[in-house]
Amino acid sequence: MTADLIAAVDALIRPVPTKIVRDDGSTTRIVHDALLVQLEAAVTSAIGNGGGGGSATGSVVNDAALTRLSQIGSQIRDWCRQAGVQVGKRPIDNLVRWRVPALAYQDATGYVVILERWADDIRTLLDPPKTIPLDGPCPVCTADHWFSPDGDRRASPVAVEYDHANPLRSARAVCRAGECGTVWVGADAVEELVSEMSEREEVVEGG
Repeated sequence: MTADLIAAVDALIRPVPTKIVRDDGSTTRIVHDALLVQLEAAVTSAIGNGGGGGSATGSVVNDAALTRLSQIGSQIRDWCRQAGVQVGKRPIDNLVRWRVPALAYQDATGYVVILERWADDIRTLLDPPKTIPLDGPCPVCTADHWFSPDGDRRASPVAVEYDHANPLRSARAVCRAGECGTVWVGADAVEELVSEMSEREEVVEGG
C-alpha cells in the first residue's frame, strides 16, 4: 500500500514525461509540469485574463480549474492539519509535506482512491476527451441527426470518444440523439460499430 500511495502522490507532484511521434515516424520526449502545477497555471491564466480566457470554452475550462483547485487545496490542508503538518499556500507543497507522515498510515486505501481520482479529473479537465463523429444513422435508434446543447440540429448522432493519453482503454462511442443514449464501451466494441456503420454507408451509396 505504501507503494500505491507514493505512486498516487507522484502522479500529482512530479513532472509528466510525454512521448511525441512526429510525422516522419521518429519520436521525441518532452516533459510537462506536474498535474497540480498545470492546474494552478490554468487558474492563473483565468485570473490574468479576467476569468474569461478570451473565449467561452476557455472561460468554462478556467472556471472549472479554479473550482477543482479550490476543492483539492482545501482537502489537502485538512489532511495536513490532521497529520500535524504545517500548512502552506500551495497545494503541491502541502501534499509533499503530508506524504511524509502519511507513509506511516496502516491503511491508506481511501487516500489513494481520492488522489487517483484527482489525477484523472485534472487530466480530463486540461485535455478533454477527443470526439470523432461517425457518418450515418445510429444502428440502434436509426436517428440521422441530433441536437446540440445550443439547440442546433446536426448530422452524425453517433460519435467516438477517447482520451488522448490512453485511447484504447478509454475508447467508447455514444449516440447523442434524443432519448437513445446507447453507449458502446471498449476498443473492440467501437471497432465493430465503425465497421458496421461503414458497411451500411457503402450499401446506401451503392444503391
